[in-house]
Parts: sequence; structure tokens; C-alpha cells
Amino acid sequence: MPAVTVVIPAYNAERHIGEALRSVWEQTFKDVEVLLIDDGSTDSTVREGERFADRMDLDIVKQRNGGPAAARNAGIRRAHGQYCAFLDADDVMLPERLAAQIGVFEADPELGLAHTDLMTFDEKGTVHKSRWAFSEPCGGMVLDRLLLDNFITTSTVMAPRDRLLEVGLFGEDRRVSEDFELWLRMAARWRVGYIDRPMIRYRYRPGSLSGNKLMTALSALDVVETFWREHSEYGRAHPRLRRMSVARHLAAAGAGALHQRKRGAALAYILRSLAKDAGGGGTWKLLAKTLLPSFRHLSRTKARGAAEAM
Repeated sequence: MPAVTVVIPAYNAERHIGEALRSVWEQTFKDVEVLLIDDGSTDSTVREGERFADRMDLDIVKQRNGGPAAARNAGIRRAHGQYCAFLDADDVMLPERLAAQIGVFEADPELGLAHTDLMTFDEKGTVHKSRWAFSEPCGGMVLDRLLLDNFITTSTVMAPRDRLLEVGLFGEDRRVSEDFELWLRMAARWRVGYIDRPMIRYRYRPGSLSGNKLMTALSALDVVETFWREHSEYGRAHPRLRRMSVARHLAAAGAGALHQRKRGAALAYILRSLAKDAGGGGTWKLLAKTLLPSFRHLSRTKARGAAEAM
């Protein structure tokens, strides 16, 4: 039995799947099986994957399109490894990734999962050298911090297969933030390991689900609100945290709406955020940014009216 199963969900990933698989093949840790779950692709994803069949322990599983959560869950259920490591079909592992995470679990077998820092890139090159450019990833008992910000990226995660099964896997009714929901469930039970150096190159792609900031923010908001409904006792014990977490995600929804130039919706989310937690300095700045065009328009209107009256 392999120590690690790398689970790669793929949908119409012919352009990048070869690079992802090559990065697994080049790992310094070799006790690995790879499950490529083809989620109903209509392109040459399977054919590109088959090019690696003679280089590694690779099993390509074809299924009807069900979304990334269903594809990952299919991989976890079929996995033979003690640990499952996730990799999206357009991301890339650095060569020491699996070895480093196995080392983390050997040092502390009681962890629920281990994740790593990452660097982001697009077709033009590196965008961020570290996740610290836009978030604050960490390890330990991370539930409270995770409720404020999902700093765990799926392609950086390795977790014991039995613990993934114990908490119920990815929610297949979600197409966005299904990973956030799972990380919260795991963080509520176990400590989280963290490697503070980039082990994944995460690809930014225009048009991806994660690129829709409003949709992503609203999905994360629903995850957080669902968590608090299901953990009412924890909410009563931590009322400040509950307000702050909902406020943060409402503000993120406001920023997402503003990004799409939906100023009315943005204003509604921002005001709801401030009603939950008026101490968020960034939210006040976002409010000013949302209102500024209206003030400018009003000022120009008054100026024109004054000029016409002269």
C-alpha cells in the first residue's frame, strides 16, 4: 500500500494536466499513487493523463460531471494511501512538497491536516511569491482564525484518509467553498500543521469559479453562517468572534459586489457588516470607496446647477 494518494480532480484540463502530473512524478518522495478523477471532460484530459501511465502508479477514473467536491470525494474513497494529498489539475507541486508534509505527520501524528504556503502565478509569471502577500496562514488550533479568513488552499493540503472520512468529506452540494466547509469541520476537532514555505504554485485563471469574487465571498459567508447555526453553543461562548467572522465575510461580499460595479449591493453588504462589527477599519475604507462616486456625482450636479443659475 502506498503512503500517499495524490487526488487530482480534472475537468477539461488538457492544457495543464501534464504539468500537474509531471510535478507529482518529480517528487522526492516516491511511495505515491495518483488518482486522476476525470469529471466528465469533453476534451483530451484523459489522453494527456495517459501519457504518464508508464511513469507512475496512476489510475484514471472517469465519472459524470459532478463538480470538484464529488471528484475529490471519489478519489478519497478509492485511495489506498494512509494520507490523501490534493492537487488541482492546473496547479503544480514543488519537488519537496510530499516529503515535507510526511515529515510533519511523522513529527505529530495527531494532526487533522497539514497545509503549506504557496506562490501564485499566471501565464505572465509569478504574481505573489507567498500567500503572506494577501493572507496570514498558520497552524495549531486554527478554528477561530479560520472563521475570519479561509487561509487554507486545497492544493496545499495533505490529510489522513481516515480523518477525512470521519468528518464527512467535501460537501457535494457546493461548487464553491466546499473546501472551506471541510477545513472548519476538521479544525474544530484537530490541530493543523503548517509549513511556512511555498510548496505549491497556484495558477490564477481568468473565468474560474474562484475568480468570481462576489460568488466566492457569498459562498464563504454561507459556510460561516451555517457553522454558527450548527455550533450555537460555541457561538454563545464566543459572541465577539461570531460577530467578527460574519462581519468579515459580509465585507468581503461588499468588496466582491463593488468589483462587479454593483454599488447598491456592495453598500447593503458593507452596512450589514458594520452593523455586526463597527470596528473594522478596512470596512470603513470600503464604505468610503463605495460612496465616493456618488458624492462626486452629487458635487458635479450641484456645480452644474450653480453655473446654470448664474
